[in-house]
Amino acid sequence: MNSTMRKSIPLILAALLVVPVAAEATNDNVGTAGFSFLKVPVGARASALGGTFTAVSGDLEATATNPAGLVGVKERTAALSLTSYLVDTEAGFLSFAVPGDRRLWAISVNYFSFGEMVRTDEDGQNLGTFNAFDFAAYITAAQKVWSNRLTLGVNFKAIYSSIDDFTSDAYAVDLGVLSPGPIDGMTLGASLSNLGSVRNGYTHGFEDSLPVVFKAGFSHRPAHTPVPLLLLVDINVPNDNDPFFSFGAEIQLAGDLYLRPGYSLQQTGAAGDDPLGLSAGGGVVVKKMYHVDYAFTSFPDLGDVHRLSVTGSF
Repeated sequence: MNSTMRKSIPLILAALLVVPVAAEATNDNVGTAGFSFLKVPVGARASALGGTFTAVSGDLEATATNPAGLVGVKERTAALSLTSYLVDTEAGFLSFAVPGDRRLWAISVNYFSFGEMVRTDEDGQNLGTFNAFDFAAYITAAQKVWSNRLTLGVNFKAIYSSIDDFTSDAYAVDLGVLSPGPIDGMTLGASLSNLGSVRNGYTHGFEDSLPVVFKAGFSHRPAHTPVPLLLLVDINVPNDNDPFFSFGAEIQLAGDLYLRPGYSLQQTGAAGDDPLGLSAGGGVVVKKMYHVDYAFTSFPDLGDVHRLSVTGSF
Protein backbone atom coordinates (compact mmCIF):
# COMPACT_ATOMS: atom_id res chain seq x y z
CA MET A 1 0.00 0.00 0.00
CA ASN A 2 1.73 3.19 -1.11
CA SER A 3 1.75 6.50 0.81
CA THR A 4 -0.95 8.07 -1.36
CA MET A 5 -3.32 5.20 -0.66
CA ARG A 6 -2.52 5.35 3.05
CA LYS A 7 -3.58 8.98 3.20
CA SER A 8 -6.64 8.39 1.04
CA ILE A 9 -8.24 5.64 3.11
CA PRO A 10 -9.25 7.89 6.05
CA LEU A 11 -10.78 10.33 3.60
CA ILE A 12 -12.75 7.58 1.87
CA LEU A 13 -14.12 6.27 5.17
CA ALA A 14 -15.03 9.78 6.29
CA ALA A 15 -16.83 10.35 3.00
CA LEU A 16 -18.97 7.28 3.64
CA LEU A 17 -20.31 8.98 6.76
CA VAL A 18 -20.71 12.50 5.37
CA VAL A 19 -22.06 11.75 1.87
CA PRO A 20 -25.68 11.48 3.07
CA VAL A 21 -25.50 14.94 4.60
CA ALA A 22 -23.27 16.60 2.01
CA ALA A 23 -24.86 15.59 -1.27
CA GLU A 24 -26.03 19.12 -2.02
CA ALA A 25 -23.49 21.01 0.08
CA THR A 26 -21.20 23.73 -1.23
CA ASN A 27 -19.35 24.46 2.00
CA ASP A 28 -15.60 23.92 1.48
CA ASN A 29 -15.28 22.52 5.01
CA VAL A 30 -17.58 19.54 4.39
CA GLY A 31 -15.81 16.31 5.27
CA THR A 32 -12.66 18.00 6.59
CA ALA A 33 -13.11 16.84 10.21
CA GLY A 34 -12.08 13.34 11.20
CA PHE A 35 -13.77 10.82 13.50
CA SER A 36 -17.01 11.38 11.59
CA PHE A 37 -18.77 8.54 13.39
CA LEU A 38 -19.20 10.94 16.32
CA LYS A 39 -21.78 12.81 14.22
CA VAL A 40 -24.01 9.75 13.73
CA PRO A 41 -26.93 9.45 16.23
CA VAL A 42 -26.32 6.57 18.62
CA GLY A 43 -29.86 5.47 19.49
CA ALA A 44 -33.22 4.72 17.92
CA ARG A 45 -35.19 7.39 19.78
CA ALA A 46 -32.80 10.22 18.91
CA SER A 47 -32.43 9.03 15.32
CA ALA A 48 -36.19 8.80 14.73
CA LEU A 49 -36.48 12.41 15.91
CA GLY A 50 -34.02 13.58 13.26
CA GLY A 51 -31.22 13.80 15.82
CA THR A 52 -33.20 16.55 17.59
CA PHE A 53 -32.23 15.68 21.15
CA THR A 54 -30.47 18.67 22.75
CA ALA A 55 -33.32 19.50 25.15
CA VAL A 56 -34.24 15.92 26.14
CA SER A 57 -33.55 14.64 29.65
CA GLY A 58 -33.89 11.37 31.49
CA ASP A 59 -32.56 9.25 28.62
CA LEU A 60 -29.17 7.55 28.30
CA GLU A 61 -29.14 8.34 24.57
CA ALA A 62 -29.04 12.01 25.53
CA THR A 63 -25.47 11.67 26.79
CA ALA A 64 -24.21 11.53 23.19
CA THR A 65 -25.93 14.84 22.35
CA ASN A 66 -26.13 16.77 25.61
CA PRO A 67 -24.59 15.19 28.74
CA ALA A 68 -26.90 17.27 30.96
CA GLY A 69 -29.73 15.10 29.63
CA LEU A 70 -28.57 12.29 31.92
CA VAL A 71 -30.40 14.04 34.76
CA GLY A 72 -33.87 12.54 35.05
CA VAL A 73 -32.63 8.95 35.11
CA LYS A 74 -34.03 7.83 38.47
CA GLU A 75 -32.64 4.30 38.80
CA ARG A 76 -29.69 2.26 37.71
CA THR A 77 -30.27 2.01 33.98
CA ALA A 78 -28.60 0.33 31.02
CA ALA A 79 -29.11 0.97 27.30
CA LEU A 80 -28.07 -1.00 24.25
CA SER A 81 -28.49 0.19 20.66
CA LEU A 82 -27.58 -1.59 17.42
CA THR A 83 -27.48 0.08 14.02
CA SER A 84 -27.40 -1.39 10.53
CA TYR A 85 -25.85 1.54 8.69
CA LEU A 86 -25.00 2.29 5.07
CA VAL A 87 -23.04 -0.01 2.72
CA ASP A 88 -22.88 -2.92 5.19
CA THR A 89 -21.41 -0.85 8.01
CA GLU A 90 -22.63 -1.37 11.57
CA ALA A 91 -22.66 0.57 14.82
CA GLY A 92 -23.35 -0.10 18.47
CA PHE A 93 -23.92 1.91 21.64
CA LEU A 94 -23.83 0.66 25.23
CA SER A 95 -24.38 2.81 28.29
CA PHE A 96 -24.83 2.29 32.02
CA ALA A 97 -25.99 4.97 34.50
CA VAL A 98 -25.87 5.14 38.29
CA PRO A 99 -27.72 7.92 40.16
CA GLY A 100 -25.84 9.37 43.13
CA ASP A 101 -26.82 11.55 46.06
CA ARG A 102 -26.27 14.80 44.16
CA ARG A 103 -24.70 13.76 40.88
CA LEU A 104 -25.49 11.17 38.22
CA TRP A 105 -22.77 9.13 36.52
CA ALA A 106 -22.75 7.09 33.34
CA ILE A 107 -20.23 5.08 31.35
CA SER A 108 -20.82 4.70 27.61
CA VAL A 109 -19.22 3.05 24.60
CA ASN A 110 -19.88 4.06 20.98
CA TYR A 111 -18.61 1.67 18.30
CA PHE A 112 -18.66 1.92 14.50
CA SER A 113 -17.45 -0.86 12.18
CA PHE A 114 -16.74 -0.46 8.47
CA GLY A 115 -16.47 -4.20 8.05
CA GLU A 116 -14.05 -6.09 5.85
CA MET A 117 -12.57 -4.26 2.85
CA VAL A 118 -10.37 -5.35 -0.04
CA ARG A 119 -6.72 -4.29 -0.12
CA THR A 120 -5.26 -3.62 -3.59
CA ASP A 121 -1.97 -2.44 -5.01
CA GLU A 122 -1.42 0.42 -7.48
CA ASP A 123 -2.48 -1.83 -10.35
CA GLY A 124 -5.72 -2.87 -8.68
CA GLN A 125 -4.54 -6.37 -7.83
CA ASN A 126 -6.29 -8.02 -4.90
CA LEU A 127 -3.94 -8.31 -1.91
CA GLY A 128 -6.43 -9.67 0.59
CA THR A 129 -8.67 -7.85 3.07
CA PHE A 130 -8.39 -5.54 6.04
CA ASN A 131 -10.72 -4.06 8.67
CA ALA A 132 -11.53 -0.56 9.89
CA PHE A 133 -13.44 0.61 12.95
CA ASP A 134 -13.97 3.60 15.24
CA PHE A 135 -14.47 3.54 18.98
CA ALA A 136 -15.26 6.09 21.69
CA ALA A 137 -15.58 5.53 25.43
CA TYR A 138 -16.70 8.24 27.78
CA ILE A 139 -17.71 9.01 31.33
CA THR A 140 -20.65 11.35 31.95
CA ALA A 141 -21.32 13.43 35.05
CA ALA A 142 -24.45 15.57 35.45
CA GLN A 143 -26.20 17.37 38.26
CA LYS A 144 -28.67 20.14 39.02
CA VAL A 145 -27.41 23.47 40.39
CA TRP A 146 -28.73 26.92 41.25
CA SER A 147 -31.74 25.72 43.28
CA ASN A 148 -32.37 23.01 40.71
CA ARG A 149 -33.09 25.62 38.03
CA LEU A 150 -30.07 24.67 35.95
CA THR A 151 -28.69 21.27 34.94
CA LEU A 152 -25.04 20.88 33.92
CA GLY A 153 -23.34 17.91 32.31
CA VAL A 154 -19.94 16.91 30.97
CA ASN A 155 -18.51 13.97 29.02
CA PHE A 156 -14.85 12.95 29.21
CA LYS A 157 -14.05 11.07 25.99
CA ALA A 158 -11.32 8.80 24.71
CA ILE A 159 -11.57 8.23 20.94
CA TYR A 160 -9.79 5.61 18.86
CA SER A 161 -9.79 4.78 15.15
CA SER A 162 -8.15 1.88 13.32
CA ILE A 163 -7.67 1.35 9.57
CA ASP A 164 -5.70 -1.80 8.77
CA ASP A 165 -2.36 -1.28 10.56
CA PHE A 166 -2.88 2.45 11.04
CA THR A 167 -4.41 4.01 14.13
CA SER A 168 -5.37 7.42 15.42
CA ASP A 169 -6.57 8.53 18.85
CA ALA A 170 -7.90 11.67 20.49
CA TYR A 171 -9.27 13.03 23.75
CA ALA A 172 -12.22 15.37 24.07
CA VAL A 173 -14.93 16.76 26.34
CA ASP A 174 -18.59 17.56 25.75
CA LEU A 175 -20.36 20.28 27.75
CA GLY A 176 -24.11 20.59 28.17
CA VAL A 177 -26.77 22.61 29.95
CA LEU A 178 -30.54 22.35 30.42
CA SER A 179 -32.94 24.88 31.89
CA PRO A 180 -36.71 25.32 32.19
CA GLY A 181 -38.14 27.48 29.40
CA PRO A 182 -40.20 30.66 29.67
CA ILE A 183 -43.51 28.77 29.46
CA ASP A 184 -44.81 25.70 31.26
CA GLY A 185 -43.78 22.44 29.68
CA MET A 186 -40.75 23.88 27.87
CA THR A 187 -37.10 22.93 28.35
CA LEU A 188 -34.14 24.79 26.84
CA GLY A 189 -30.88 23.02 26.06
CA ALA A 190 -27.43 23.70 24.64
CA SER A 191 -24.27 21.66 24.17
CA LEU A 192 -20.77 21.94 22.77
CA SER A 193 -19.33 18.60 21.70
CA ASN A 194 -15.91 17.14 20.84
CA LEU A 195 -13.68 19.86 22.26
CA GLY A 196 -10.22 18.38 22.38
CA SER A 197 -7.20 17.36 20.36
CA VAL A 198 -5.84 14.47 18.34
CA ARG A 199 -2.93 12.79 20.15
CA ASN A 200 -1.75 10.62 17.24
CA GLY A 201 -2.68 10.75 13.56
CA TYR A 202 -2.85 7.80 11.19
CA THR A 203 0.56 8.65 9.79
CA HIS A 204 3.29 11.13 10.60
CA GLY A 205 2.14 14.64 9.73
CA PHE A 206 -1.49 13.56 9.16
CA GLU A 207 -3.86 14.60 11.93
CA ASP A 208 -7.62 15.06 11.56
CA SER A 209 -9.49 17.75 13.41
CA LEU A 210 -12.36 16.73 15.68
CA PRO A 211 -15.98 17.31 14.53
CA VAL A 212 -16.85 20.11 16.96
CA VAL A 213 -20.53 21.05 16.99
CA PHE A 214 -22.61 23.55 18.95
CA LYS A 215 -26.27 22.69 19.44
CA ALA A 216 -29.10 24.69 20.98
CA GLY A 217 -32.77 23.88 21.07
CA PHE A 218 -35.93 23.37 23.02
CA SER A 219 -38.47 20.70 23.79
CA HIS A 220 -42.06 21.49 24.65
CA ARG A 221 -45.02 19.52 25.95
CA PRO A 222 -48.10 21.55 24.95
CA ALA A 223 -51.03 21.50 27.33
CA HIS A 224 -54.53 20.44 26.31
CA THR A 225 -53.57 18.27 23.33
CA PRO A 226 -55.74 15.25 22.34
CA VAL A 227 -52.76 12.96 23.04
CA PRO A 228 -49.52 13.58 24.98
CA LEU A 229 -47.11 15.31 22.63
CA LEU A 230 -43.46 16.36 22.77
CA LEU A 231 -42.18 18.86 20.18
CA LEU A 232 -38.46 19.40 19.58
CA VAL A 233 -36.40 21.91 17.61
CA ASP A 234 -32.60 22.16 17.40
CA ILE A 235 -30.15 24.40 15.60
CA ASN A 236 -26.83 22.71 14.85
CA VAL A 237 -23.60 24.61 14.13
CA PRO A 238 -20.81 22.18 13.08
CA ASN A 239 -17.23 23.19 12.33
CA ASP A 240 -17.26 21.26 9.03
CA ASN A 241 -20.59 22.28 7.50
CA ASP A 242 -23.24 25.00 7.38
CA PRO A 243 -25.61 25.52 10.34
CA PHE A 244 -28.90 23.67 10.00
CA PHE A 245 -32.16 23.06 11.86
CA SER A 246 -33.68 19.72 12.83
CA PHE A 247 -37.17 18.94 14.07
CA GLY A 248 -38.89 16.08 15.86
CA ALA A 249 -42.17 15.10 17.47
CA GLU A 250 -42.97 12.32 19.90
CA ILE A 251 -46.62 11.30 20.07
CA GLN A 252 -47.86 9.02 22.84
CA LEU A 253 -50.62 6.85 21.45
CA ALA A 254 -52.51 4.19 23.40
CA GLY A 255 -50.90 3.49 26.74
CA ASP A 256 -47.13 3.11 26.39
CA LEU A 257 -46.89 3.20 22.60
CA TYR A 258 -44.98 6.06 20.93
CA LEU A 259 -44.73 7.36 17.36
CA ARG A 260 -41.78 9.56 16.34
CA PRO A 261 -41.30 11.47 13.07
CA GLY A 262 -38.27 13.69 12.48
CA TYR A 263 -36.67 15.90 9.86
CA SER A 264 -33.19 17.36 9.39
CA LEU A 265 -32.56 20.33 7.10
CA GLN A 266 -28.93 19.26 6.74
CA GLN A 267 -30.19 16.66 4.28
CA THR A 268 -32.63 18.92 2.43
CA GLY A 269 -32.96 17.99 -1.19
CA ALA A 270 -34.15 15.08 -3.30
CA ALA A 271 -32.66 12.32 -5.34
CA GLY A 272 -35.25 11.23 -7.87
CA ASP A 273 -38.58 10.99 -6.10
CA ASP A 274 -37.10 10.20 -2.67
CA PRO A 275 -36.94 13.09 -0.18
CA LEU A 276 -33.87 13.43 2.03
CA GLY A 277 -33.83 14.29 5.71
CA LEU A 278 -36.94 12.39 6.82
CA SER A 279 -36.79 9.84 9.61
CA ALA A 280 -39.39 7.90 11.54
CA GLY A 281 -39.70 5.40 14.33
CA GLY A 282 -41.63 4.25 17.33
CA GLY A 283 -41.29 2.74 20.74
CA VAL A 284 -43.08 0.76 23.40
CA VAL A 285 -42.67 0.43 27.17
CA VAL A 286 -42.78 -3.17 28.38
CA LYS A 287 -43.76 -3.93 32.00
CA LYS A 288 -43.01 -0.32 32.96
CA MET A 289 -39.30 -1.19 33.02
CA TYR A 290 -38.06 -1.73 29.48
CA HIS A 291 -38.14 0.68 26.55
CA VAL A 292 -37.86 -0.86 23.09
CA ASP A 293 -37.36 1.67 20.27
CA TYR A 294 -36.90 1.45 16.51
CA ALA A 295 -35.89 4.05 13.90
CA PHE A 296 -35.71 4.04 10.12
CA THR A 297 -33.95 6.42 7.74
CA SER A 298 -33.56 6.03 4.00
CA PHE A 299 -30.80 7.49 1.83
CA PRO A 300 -31.47 7.23 -1.94
CA ASP A 301 -28.78 5.31 -3.85
CA LEU A 302 -27.02 4.39 -0.60
CA GLY A 303 -29.55 2.31 1.29
CA ASP A 304 -31.60 2.23 4.47
CA VAL A 305 -30.53 2.68 8.07
CA HIS A 306 -32.22 0.62 10.79
CA ARG A 307 -31.72 1.16 14.53
CA LEU A 308 -32.99 -0.84 17.46
CA SER A 309 -32.54 0.22 21.09
CA VAL A 310 -33.43 -1.41 24.40
CA THR A 311 -33.29 0.46 27.71
CA GLY A 312 -34.03 -1.06 31.09
CA SER A 313 -33.95 -0.07 34.77
CA PHE A 314 -32.96 -2.41 37.58
